[in-house]
This record gives sequence, structure tokens and C-alpha cells, in this order.
Amino acid sequence: MVNLDRLIYPAFIQQDDEGIFCVYFPTLFLENGWEYPLTRRETKHKAIQDAKKDLAYTLAGILYDNEELPEPSYLNRNDLSEGMELVEIETSFEPYAEEIKEHLKGRHWHITYYDEENDDYIEAIGYKNEQGMWDIYFEDYSTKVEYDNFDSPNQKKLKYPMDPLLFSVKFYSDAEEKFSQYVENVILKQRGNK
Repeated sequence: MVNLDRLIYPAFIQQDDEGIFCVYFPTLFLENGWEYPLTRRETKHKAIQDAKKDLAYTLAGILYDNEELPEPSYLNRNDLSEGMELVEIETSFEPYAEEIKEHLKGRHWHITYYDEENDDYIEAIGYKNEQGMWDIYFEDYSTKVEYDNFDSPNQKKLKYPMDPLLFSVKFYSDAEEKFSQYVENVILKQRGNK
């Protein structure tokens, strides 16, 4: 169980070719944590200090997205190469609570489906509702006819009148799956692609 008052995640710090100190979290960001730093600053001290805040923001975003915080896992020194220094970054939400609250107000999801046949990206956007679920809106209709297909009070909400509501979900992975199904079963068929 993760202690929300004292969050500690392993990281490594490395100076890049421009002399900037970068803090990486490879066990937190499994897909790209080795390649992309969470924090970049001019000095090592500033990088580590700012990594505490950046980590708090990131973890708060994970919780806001209805996901569970990943357990901090061990980072093996043997996986580090020359110039990488193993560090543990400790943070909590409390020192940044007001800033995080403001930051999360604008948080939203972009869900994208790539239509290979037409080399086109079809997109939806998600906003968290008052019930803690994510409302997914279609914002990529290509014609007025396509838009008119959504012409019902159940699908168009006053909050986003130009973007029809498709569905609500709890998790991002569910949004991706449902949006893919929707695009394949409705949009591509309407557009004559399938």
C-alpha cells in the first residue's frame, strides 16, 4: 500500500549534452521512463527539488484519472550506465495541494484512433464529470451530415454543445477501447471506409 503522506520513487539523474540535469523515473513510466525525463533543470540541486513537485503533480494526475498509484519498485544499479546517478525522490501532495487542485481543473484526455486506410486521425476528448467519471465527446466529425447524426438532447450537452457526448467511463483504457469500437462500427462505416 502506498503512503500518500510520504511518497518515495526511485529515479536517476543524468546530465544531458547541453549540461541540463534530467531526472528520470523508469519504474514509474514503464513505456518511456528511460528515454524521457520528468524534470529538467540547470543545476542538480534544482532538478532534484523540482522533481519532488513534478512527481507530486504526476501522482495526483494518476489518482485523478481513477487509476491506482503504482507501487514504487526497485531500480537496479546494474541497469544504469555511466553518468547516471541513482536517487530516491520523496514527495507528498500536501506542500503542493492548492497548485495541484488548480492544475487538475484543466485536465482532460485526448483519445485518438488512427485510420490507416486514409492516413487520418479521428479524435475524441474526455472531461471528468461531477460523478467522478469521464465523459467522452466526439470532436472530429468531418461533415454537417455526420454532425447531424448526433442531433439529440441525450448526446449534445450544454457544456460542450458542438461536441456530442459518446459515453462515460471510469478508466482511460476503457475510453480507448470503446472509442475504437465506436469509430470502427459507426464513423468509418458512415464515411464508407469499411
